[in-house]
Amino acid sequence: MGELYKKVEDVTTVFKELHSRFSENLQLAFQASNETLCTVELKARALDVIGRILSQTKTITPTQTEILLIFNELFADVISSLYLAACALDKPAQIVLRRVLELGVAIVYLWDLPHKFWGWKNHDQDLNFSEMIDHLNSPQYISFVKSINSAFNGSAILKAPDAKSIYGSLSDTVHGKISTFESVLPNRFKYTDEDWQTSLSLVHAVEDILLQLFQNRFEDVHINIHEQFPQIART
Repeated sequence: MGELYKKVEDVTTVFKELHSRFSENLQLAFQASNETLCTVELKARALDVIGRILSQTKTITPTQTEILLIFNELFADVISSLYLAACALDKPAQIVLRRVLELGVAIVYLWDLPHKFWGWKNHDQDLNFSEMIDHLNSPQYISFVKSINSAFNGSAILKAPDAKSIYGSLSDTVHGKISTFESVLPNRFKYTDEDWQTSLSLVHAVEDILLQLFQNRFEDVHINIHEQFPQIART
C-alpha cells in the first residue's frame, strides 16, 4: 500500500507542476492583454445575446427552441478556447475553437432544415461542414434569406473561403497532422506573445464569421443586437 501511495503522490506532483506552469502562462497572457482580448470577449457575449434575441421570436418552433441551446455551447467554448490559449495550450484551444465554428454554422443550417436537426440529434447523422457552407451560400438559399430579411442585400450570407480555410486549419489540429504537433517544439507549453496573439486573431476571425452570418440570416438580430447589446459598437 505504501508503494501505491508513493506512485499516486508522484503523479500528483506532475500535475501540480503542470498547473503551476499553466498559471504562470495565464498571468503572462493577462499582462500582455490588449484591445483584442477585450474585443473577442465582447463578441463572445454578443453570441449569447443573439441567442436571447432569437428566443423572443414570435414564430419560433419547438425545434428551433432546441437549436437555441447551441448558443450556450458557443459562449462556453469561446471562453474555454481563450482560457486554454492563455495557458499556452494552443492545440486544445484550437480543437475547441473548431467546435465553435462548426456549431455556429450549424445553427443557421439546421434552423431551416428541422429534419436535419432531428437526424443529427436522434439518428447519429453527422453534419458536413463544407455541405453546410455550400447550402447557406447557394443561390436558392440567398434568395430565400432576401425574402425574409430586408436588411440583407448581399451575394453571400457568410465568407465561405475564410470559413473553409480556418476550419481546414483547425481540422488539421484535430486530426493530428504532424505539422501541428506542439510537443516537439522547443517552447512547448510555454507562453509566447506570438502564439497568444495568433490565438486571439483566430478567435476574432471565427466570431466575425458567425456574427455576420447571424445578422445576415436573422432580421431580428440585425435590428435588435445594437439596442440589446450596445457594447458591440466598440468591437
